Amino acid sequence: MLRDLHVRNLAVLSEAEVRLGPGLNVLTGETGAGKSLVVDSLALIVGGRASSELIRTGAESLQVTGVFAPEGESWRQLLAEAGVPVDGGEVVVRREINRQGRNRVYINDQPVTLRLLAELAPHLLRIHAQNEELRLADPELQRSLLDRVEGDAALGLLAETEAAEHDYRLLAERLAALHGDERARLERVDLLRFQAGEIDAARLGPAEDLELRLERDLLRNSEAITRSLGGSLSLLFDDEGAAAERVHQALRSLGEVTEWVPEAADWSAELEELRIRLEEVARGLRDRLQGVEADPARLDRVEERLAVIERLMRKYGGSAREILERRDAIGRELDDLVLDDQARAALEREVEEALDRYREVALRLSAARAEWAAVLAERVHAELGNLAMGHAVFRVGLERQRRESSPLAVDGVPVEFSAAGIDQVVFELTANPGEDRQPLARVASGGELSRVYLALQLALRGRDAGGHPTLVFDEVDSGVGGAEAAALGRKLQRLSRAEQVLVVTHLPQVASYADAQFKVSKRVSGGRTHMEVEALGRDARVLEVARMLAGEEVTDLSLSHAEELIAVAGRER
Repeated sequence: MLRDLHVRNLAVLSEAEVRLGPGLNVLTGETGAGKSLVVDSLALIVGGRASSELIRTGAESLQVTGVFAPEGESWRQLLAEAGVPVDGGEVVVRREINRQGRNRVYINDQPVTLRLLAELAPHLLRIHAQNEELRLADPELQRSLLDRVEGDAALGLLAETEAAEHDYRLLAERLAALHGDERARLERVDLLRFQAGEIDAARLGPAEDLELRLERDLLRNSEAITRSLGGSLSLLFDDEGAAAERVHQALRSLGEVTEWVPEAADWSAELEELRIRLEEVARGLRDRLQGVEADPARLDRVEERLAVIERLMRKYGGSAREILERRDAIGRELDDLVLDDQARAALEREVEEALDRYREVALRLSAARAEWAAVLAERVHAELGNLAMGHAVFRVGLERQRRESSPLAVDGVPVEFSAAGIDQVVFELTANPGEDRQPLARVASGGELSRVYLALQLALRGRDAGGHPTLVFDEVDSGVGGAEAAALGRKLQRLSRAEQVLVVTHLPQVASYADAQFKVSKRVSGGRTHMEVEALGRDARVLEVARMLAGEEVTDLSLSHAEELIAVAGRER
């Protein structure tokens, strides 16, 4: 759920704060008041394209901040993997754009990339504006919507298909390397054998580079180390008047007064412990000092060995450990490239078996999708009936793309396939009687796309795994009026029972179903245009719905009608 939205210096909107609530939130206002700017700010906060042209005249930057309370747990894992702290159940997203075009994104006050914001966005907000964010005509989106029909029950079959494709692809890549150009294969074998021999000849230890660098530093600085250790040893133990001797003198002095000063016994015990520790430190310094000596010959050998390792690092990895890991990978590739005929035949059988496994699970997924398609079409068709599309016919088609070079054949026909299966999902629509059914992208207007999407959301409501993002509808009521408008309001209100919904509308019938209503208006002050977003109380809301009904002049009749609309909508909740 989106709890708070704060916008500063976006076009004519100098500053606004909107506190949204659960359920259906409605944004109204006169044409040209700037309602779309609120949607624009939401698009920015979930990673939409930004431009310095959006910044208010006279301002140096714009800022949009949203406070979300997402459902589910997957968003927490996403932020945890990115190292972003999560305090409680809130996520604060802030985006800043300056005149130089620089974008800054913060999540919970930590700077992040736009890429992370884009990955987080589906957990926060889903915007449907005509021909913009939703892209309902996208085949990939259509397939993902169809796969949501059975909710969690479909996840196992989808995961099984993906795993089968992954297993096949790995085996097929190994086999392809064997069946490639023979000359190229032999050249690759020669190269890998040379690389393996070069690494083997070095006889590296896993952490040898680190150990040698440490030894090199010691040898290079042996004089300074000897001077420091020797000086410390002299001051502590060897010199006349050294620390150990003075502690011993102090012990003797305290022993002379123990009879008269009781505390002296405790002080003597502490000094005795200090004397023992000084002797231990001195012993350690003396032992270490004996192992430090200038050895130019050893230093030369260490430098030469490091030069060998660093030369290999430039070719095979950034450390001795990475070089050895690369050697293991070279060995595995060589094993594949020099397989004998028997091993090659076994690999070919593995590839065929993996392809058969994929075909079997992909066909099961395809059969399930055919059932899901019929269910989805029936549900959507029922929802469209009250959305000024009563004569529309919605269908979900399943197609398979023929590809001659594909190794996968279904009913003797080579077909395109992927981790998502073998189906091309196509949403088809007949918007008006007498017309041929065509793909949604070709026949639906922006308003029809909005209503089809709303019908899809209602049909799929409650079937997603995890939480539900806030749904934003812009111009969903285009071309709707009368009884259809009231039906649209009821559907939006019904949808908002499962997830928060924000709607930009010009229809009083839709506004009357709101749980919270906001009015967008413009005013001119000091020669500047200002836009305001105001949360409406009960009386102000009646007045705004009356304005939407009557236009500029609000009458007693329109006020009475507005009261009735809101009351009826309230009773239907």
